Amino acid sequence: MYKCFNRASHAAFAAVVPIATVALLSSACAAQKAVQAPAKEQVTTASVALPNGMFANPIVRSRDAADPWLTYRDGYYYFTFTVGRSIEIWRSTTITGLDSGKKVTIWRAPAKGPNSQHVWAPEVHFLNGRWYVYYTATDGPDANRRQFVLEATTSDPQGPYLDRGRLVVPEEDEYAIDGTVFQAKRGALYFLWSGREKSARGPQNLYIAPMISPYKISGPRVKLSTPSYAWEKIGWGVNEGPEVLERNGKTFIIYSASGGTTPDYCLGMLTNTDGNLLRAESWTKSPVPVFAKYSGPDGVVYTPGHNSFSKSPDGKEDWIIYHAKNNKDGTWGGRTARAQRFTWNSDDTPHFGTPIPTGIPLRLPGGEAGTMPRPITPVREGAPVRSSRGSEGLPASRTNE
Repeated sequence: MYKCFNRASHAAFAAVVPIATVALLSSACAAQKAVQAPAKEQVTTASVALPNGMFANPIVRSRDAADPWLTYRDGYYYFTFTVGRSIEIWRSTTITGLDSGKKVTIWRAPAKGPNSQHVWAPEVHFLNGRWYVYYTATDGPDANRRQFVLEATTSDPQGPYLDRGRLVVPEEDEYAIDGTVFQAKRGALYFLWSGREKSARGPQNLYIAPMISPYKISGPRVKLSTPSYAWEKIGWGVNEGPEVLERNGKTFIIYSASGGTTPDYCLGMLTNTDGNLLRAESWTKSPVPVFAKYSGPDGVVYTPGHNSFSKSPDGKEDWIIYHAKNNKDGTWGGRTARAQRFTWNSDDTPHFGTPIPTGIPLRLPGGEAGTMPRPITPVREGAPVRSSRGSEGLPASRTNE
């Protein structure tokens, strides 16, 4: 259901929505009062259809969808997220059709073993002509969380898949979650993840290591970042969920910071300009979050993070997909998948603006049916989170199993 609001309070809305659409929405809002969904559900059914070419978050309304991963290839979006003890891949031709698209459970956790519990944050990557799925799992204890990989046996990202087992880090086999793969323009593969110095409790750091194949790490890990700013330590010290962007010779790691149940969960950024990705000194950390909680007359967004990136169907737009909440209840529940377009600053750094509240009408990604060409417009600006250091602590689980 779209949200009725004061158009003047939302600069991005006025910039991207045609006047005729504004009039249509204003008329509908006069007869409708927005209703907040229950905190546990966080999803609604549209009572008034949005104009052609528009959508509103969340992009999945049938259920919570934490740790969302979305990629577009050959006419389809492929979507996955944290389920608990299995991995699902959904397919749709449109970003709003995920709920009604083709859904396949590509893998189920065994009854026992190192990957039998707490299956988190799956990602689907097309590397060297094949599809691979990377995920986090454990046999129960938090300290035993590690990374695992599946390899598709056909050209279909919805499977079937061959289990390639655990990704082993040479010399330092420690706690590892939220893994992703980055393939540089010359073909070199790198694995990035969130880990600890030792598997026992401690701050979560960001690591990188070279790969000799999509399912084998070939060198020792290099620590790129540890929680150092106050905004990275709210609840407990966290750097996790790394994702990579490239632009004009610069490489960026966008990562999530602070405790995942806190409203202050946010995104930070590391920047590399010399191309030496395995050298810790080559990376510079942004001193403020690049995407953080929002509160305004048009709504609220808390806990925005654990993102992925996708191109629009026409290949001309960059989109960020992330989970967030509409409340500050301090639980893992209620994290829904959302999407919005981002742009680039003149210095080639990404400009994410601030997370847009649920129900706000947004234009569909370029190239989808019903969309129209449009100029690039500014994303709404937002202030960084200002906070003090929180108390240390570590959750046992971040799923609703």
